[in-house]
Amino acid sequence: MLRAILIDDEQPALDLLEKLLITIGNIEIVGTFTKPGEAISRLLQERMDVVFLDIEMPGLNGIEAAEHIMAIDPGIDVVFVTAYHHYAVEAFELNAIDYVLKPTTVERLRKTIARTMSKQSAAKQENVGQTSKSTFICFGRFEWMRNEKAETASPVKWRTSKERELMAYLVHHRNTLITKEKILEDIWPNANLEQVTAFLHTCIYSIRKKIASAGDNYKLEFHNNCYRLEIRGVECDAAGFEQVAGSEMVITPDTIGEFEKIANLYKGNYMEEDGFVWAQEAQEKYKSDYIELMRRMSDYYLSVNEFRAAAQCLHSALRQNPYLDDVNERVLLVYAKLGDRLSMMKHYERFTKLLQDELGTLPLKSTVRLFTELYSGNADQG
Repeated sequence: MLRAILIDDEQPALDLLEKLLITIGNIEIVGTFTKPGEAISRLLQERMDVVFLDIEMPGLNGIEAAEHIMAIDPGIDVVFVTAYHHYAVEAFELNAIDYVLKPTTVERLRKTIARTMSKQSAAKQENVGQTSKSTFICFGRFEWMRNEKAETASPVKWRTSKERELMAYLVHHRNTLITKEKILEDIWPNANLEQVTAFLHTCIYSIRKKIASAGDNYKLEFHNNCYRLEIRGVECDAAGFEQVAGSEMVITPDTIGEFEKIANLYKGNYMEEDGFVWAQEAQEKYKSDYIELMRRMSDYYLSVNEFRAAAQCLHSALRQNPYLDDVNERVLLVYAKLGDRLSMMKHYERFTKLLQDELGTLPLKSTVRLFTELYSGNADQG
């Protein structure tokens, strides 16, 4: 038996829909509402299986009401009921459990009820023993990886590129309220406001459906015209990187393993392969933090005479920015520590040529002096 509420601003339409649904059976009409706000208040008090929702309503329309409803319960099924072939209807066809055109019939509603019961029955079976686990990957290319029933993790498939970008944007602003206007400005700049607003609603609805099916302990909230993706406790490489790289934790023999683990998360620059304009500022910050992390780790390895490990860290930093004078000087010092004069000389020559070809300049006097002293064996390598 499905528990349902009906929402339509026209009372005659509500009465007719209720009468038709009762005729079909297998459904309990818990309440009918002409004001979406009252229906939402009811949903805060008790759980429903399905809501029948008119799209064209004054004030809070059906699409906006669906946002609030899904924020309360991402697992609820929404059936849109409308008298218009509005473009939003075609968009929601792929996300809502169903949509029904007015005037409807018993035969049409019977199909809707059967579809809803079948979907919810299948969902209950899937949730039995489910051990779903999500991971968000932000370095390199954004991916939402899901591991269901202890199987190998695989990326979530997206219906459109903008839906994927929106999810990346929400992860980027994780645990923070972002206004709807800001989202539209960043993801759909200079676009028709009415059309992209409908597209945003479509993407939000689809993402909520994916979250509900994942079975993970996080949610997409809507509050005061703002969205917030709460993923506290969910694995995210960028969040893990921030926690360690941005901390004042001292690198010691006991903590170096944690630093190495975090450094390995940096598979590429932050969402670099996606080319998201709104991610560029964060991309530069993460790159700077990674370089600083490599400096700190190389200093630690030098202090414990693990020179090859120090060299690896320094070269990782130079792959992000090959013009760093202090890092290039440390590379020279490491090669001197290893007694590898040939590699030291080649590195100095490559660095000098890079500066001349790309910047039209020469190494700093301190770099020249260090190389000269190291090459002659007169440098203090402490």
